[in-house]
Amino acid sequence: MTAGVAASPYGNAARTIAPFLEHGRECCFFLYFNMQVGFLNAAARRDVRAHGGDPDRYPGSSIWDLLGHPDDTPARIVVEWVARERMPAYFSTRASVADTAWVETDVVPLEEGILVSYRDAPSPRAPSEPRLAPRLKRGSGEHFKIKADDLPFALIALDGDAVVRQWSHAAEEMFQWRAQDVLDKRLPLVTAEEWPVMSALLRRVLDGESVQGDVRLVSRNGRPVEARLVASLSRDSSGATTILLTITDETARQRVEMARRATERMDAVRLLSGGVAHEFNNLLTAIKGFTVLLRGSVAGDGQAQQHVTEIDNAASRAATLTSQLLAFGRGLLLRPEAIDLNARLRQLERTLRLMLREDGELELILDADLGHSLVDPDQFEEAILNLIVAARDGIRGREGGRVTISTSNVDLDGEFEEWDVEGDAGPYVRIDVSHNGGAMDRVTQSHIFEPFYSMREGEVRGLGLATVFGIVKQSGGYIWVASDGHSGVVFSVFLPRVAGTGVNAPHGARHAGSEGPDIEPARERILLVEDEDAVRRIARRSLETCGYEIIEAADGAAALKLAEEQDIDLVLTDVMMPAMLGTTLVERLRARTPELPVLFMSGHCDALVRDGIIHPTTPFLQKPFTPAQLAQKVRETLTRAKRGAR
Repeated sequence: MTAGVAASPYGNAARTIAPFLEHGRECCFFLYFNMQVGFLNAAARRDVRAHGGDPDRYPGSSIWDLLGHPDDTPARIVVEWVARERMPAYFSTRASVADTAWVETDVVPLEEGILVSYRDAPSPRAPSEPRLAPRLKRGSGEHFKIKADDLPFALIALDGDAVVRQWSHAAEEMFQWRAQDVLDKRLPLVTAEEWPVMSALLRRVLDGESVQGDVRLVSRNGRPVEARLVASLSRDSSGATTILLTITDETARQRVEMARRATERMDAVRLLSGGVAHEFNNLLTAIKGFTVLLRGSVAGDGQAQQHVTEIDNAASRAATLTSQLLAFGRGLLLRPEAIDLNARLRQLERTLRLMLREDGELELILDADLGHSLVDPDQFEEAILNLIVAARDGIRGREGGRVTISTSNVDLDGEFEEWDVEGDAGPYVRIDVSHNGGAMDRVTQSHIFEPFYSMREGEVRGLGLATVFGIVKQSGGYIWVASDGHSGVVFSVFLPRVAGTGVNAPHGARHAGSEGPDIEPARERILLVEDEDAVRRIARRSLETCGYEIIEAADGAAALKLAEEQDIDLVLTDVMMPAMLGTTLVERLRARTPELPVLFMSGHCDALVRDGIIHPTTPFLQKPFTPAQLAQKVRETLTRAKRGAR
């Protein structure tokens, strides 16, 4: 006999419905129309214990005495309305009078009482207005069948040979077989390959065991249904046995769960990649800096010069790799502008055609009314180039290969639910990069943006698509990959659409200015703050060579002390330092000297981007850098500060 039922003085109805619900995921109460508890399932008993109650007191007692709900409690009003009107309802409310948690509740009238099922609400919310369904249609027929059709899940009754004896309305909706098509036939939800497993399960039930678990079933049209199955044995007064299957469709829940796990996996890789990039950029700054110094020391040795060049080239390739890791980790410092993406694509068109010329054709389908998008122009171009590389791989070796780039304006809202992501509804610019090469299966689609994911054995992919993913997400957009299952793949990028005209300067032109290098000899005093010894040494040597006076500190506290003792013309500081961030140091220094020029440097600026600390106009130098790049940026920052002071 099912636990939680034996103590009930109303045993017949409770015993009839209890096997359907005992092992369900949701908490369920069966209440008689006089509001006395007939039974509570295992999940509800656990919930009662978790809130300090005794589930053994519930059967036979008034639910309102147990919960302490006054007459005017919204939940009590709705439940009693369902019992009186015999109509189902839905509402959300607090878990109990003194509780701060929220639950969503379904109330369904049955033949001899009502079924109350509830689950945790996804987030705190105000009580909902009850949603009331039309009066349930009741007609003559088998007493048991009426109750089965009222239940909020599929119910199937089988005999000992797995022949269907009952098929509820919910089962018809879930699996698309009508009752008249399956009654007196073997259960149609299991493929021939899976029948041995199902047969073993049914034998366990016939032996008296209650079985529950997640199974994969199939609908009439062959669609897989990820289901939660509870199977138990029922006996009537004559001793005849029936196998009762209660089934809930878990497909949507499992899809959301898979998306959640994929997001967690991507977040973990993102954090790791950002940390690795930060450490490598410090090392590469020192390598590239000392390489420059070494080159000057071996000016007369041709072979040594070649060796230095190889070292420098290797460091540059490593710097490109760490830049891609930062993009995937959303740790790049983006400088967004409202730009016309069509114009950018036209500027790139020749380069893209050259990339594809040996493998296929390129077609541009650009919406003439395309809105502007707020995006970093350089990073947008980086994303497009990487998508073209992926498309080129897709059409390689295929006759008639074609890659298409199309743009359009879209307004997103309900699409986020379909994609199983949380998104901001609103206007977007859509860029589709598609190819007519091979198809991409769902497993590959779920991993394609991970760094170094291998689509086929022996094939190692790099960071291209991971870079695209990071750039798009950090730009406030979304990227989606789809394949029709036969041929062709489309990558769809959605970037926020804004009003206004774009800058549309040629690539790299936005970094050029009319200032030029200052011809005055360098003689300013610079406070250099960097916790990495090697980076601090190369930065000091590089700047002293230019004539600057350098005072250095390995942390924020030492830097504050030095600033109190000496006048400073510029602060050059790393951002991510132990004990005190570079941004905190600058805030304290500027509390005393508001106009103090500052140049930030970092190999890992995720915190700056995430918290909005760095404004697009803030002087910033990305690690790794060369001595020449450092000297140029320092001079630009000082010159800009002098001009602003005049």
